[in-house]
Amino acid sequence: MKNTLADFNFFYAILRPLVDYGTWNHYRRVTVRGRENLPENEAYIIAPCHQNALMDALLILLVKPRPIAFLARADIFQKKAQAKALNFLRIGPVYRIRDGRDQLSRNAEVFKNSREVLEKGVPLCLMAEGTHNDKHQMLPLVKGMFRIACGTQKELGDKPLFIVPVGIDYDDYEDVYHNVCLNIGKPIDVRPFMAEYDTNEPVALNQMREALAEALGSQMHNVSSRDHYEDEYAYCHLKTQETLKALRLKNDPWGRFMARKHISEQIAQMTEEERAPLYAEGAAFAADLKRRGVPLWFASKGWNWGKGLLSLLTVALTVWAIVPIWNYWLLSNLIVYLPTHLITKSKIKDPQFRSSVNFGIRLFATFLYMIVAFVVFLCTKGLWVALGVLALGIASIHVTPRLLMLLRDVWYGMK
Repeated sequence: MKNTLADFNFFYAILRPLVDYGTWNHYRRVTVRGRENLPENEAYIIAPCHQNALMDALLILLVKPRPIAFLARADIFQKKAQAKALNFLRIGPVYRIRDGRDQLSRNAEVFKNSREVLEKGVPLCLMAEGTHNDKHQMLPLVKGMFRIACGTQKELGDKPLFIVPVGIDYDDYEDVYHNVCLNIGKPIDVRPFMAEYDTNEPVALNQMREALAEALGSQMHNVSSRDHYEDEYAYCHLKTQETLKALRLKNDPWGRFMARKHISEQIAQMTEEERAPLYAEGAAFAADLKRRGVPLWFASKGWNWGKGLLSLLTVALTVWAIVPIWNYWLLSNLIVYLPTHLITKSKIKDPQFRSSVNFGIRLFATFLYMIVAFVVFLCTKGLWVALGVLALGIASIHVTPRLLMLLRDVWYGMK
C-alpha cells in the first residue's frame, strides 16, 4: 500500500476548507472545547469515540487546521472508487479479524505507514472502539492503536508520543442541523508504558487500553447501563434542566451535554435498587414524548412561550427583510430546503452511514447548484446579478437552516 496519508496533496489542500465549511453548516452548532490539550510540535494520536461513521472524522478535522490522517475499517475500501476517495481524504484501511485471518498480515504495512505519518508530525486519528455505535455509550477499545503507539514510540526514542481522548456528543445522529459537542481530554504519554511493553507486551497493551478507556469515558456522555440504556438516556434528558441549575451551567448545547454526562456519572455510582425508580421514570418520560411526537433532544432544552414568540418574531423579521429579493433568495440555494435525509433513510440500511451519505449529497449538490445558478444568472442577468445571487446562496447556507430550526422548535413546543 502506497503511503499517501502524510504526503502533500494540492487538491486536498484546496478542498479541505470547503469540506470543513460544509461540516460546520451541516450542524446547527458545533462546540469544541479543550483544544489547549492538543500537544504542540509533538507526535500524537487522536482517539475519539466512534458514534457516527464518517461524520466523526469530519468533525475531528475541525479540531485543527493542519492535516490529519485517519485509519478506518478495511471493509469500506473494497470498492476501488470508494477506496480512492477515502485515500484522497487521507483515510487508510486497517484490518480486523472479521476481515479474515489471512488479511491480518497486511496490518504490518499499515502500522509501518502509520508510524511514518506520526514521525512526519502529522496527527493520526484512530477510532478507539474500532466500530461505530449508535448509542451514547463506550464500546470495548481495540488494541491496534496501542500497537501502533508502542511501535512508533520505539522509533521516536526519547521524543514523546501522546494519545489524546476526544468525546463526541450528538443531539441527533441522522438528521441535519442539530448540535454536536467535541470534548478534547488531557493527552496520555506513551513513554511510561514502554518498560512494561519491552518485557510483557500483552500486559502493557492492556494497561494502555485501561488508561484510555478511563480517560475517554470521562470526556463523553457514557451511559452506564447496557440493559436499561434507553431508560437511562431518557432520564438524563428529563433531568437536564434541573441539573443545569444545580451545576450553574448555561442552557446551551455544551451545558446540556455536561449536565447529561454528570447525571450518568452519578447513576454509575448507584446500586441497582437505587437505579430502578430512575429507569422507570425515564421510561415513562420517553413514552409520553413519543406519544406527543417530541424528540428527547428538544425536551431537554426546556421550553416556554416566551422562547416561542421570540423565535416567531425572529423568523418574521428575517422574512420581512428579504421580501424584496425573495425570488433571488429562494433560487440562490434550493438544496437547503430539501429533506435529503429521506433519501438516505430509504436507501441506506446501516443508520450510522446515513448521516455521512446525506452530508455528501448536500455538500456536492449545494456547490453544484450554486455554480449552475451563477452561470444561469450570468448569462441572463449579467455579472453583478450573478455575483449577488452567489452571495445570497452563501448567506442562505447560514440563515435559512436556522430559520427552519426555529420554526421546528416552535412546532415541537406547541406539542
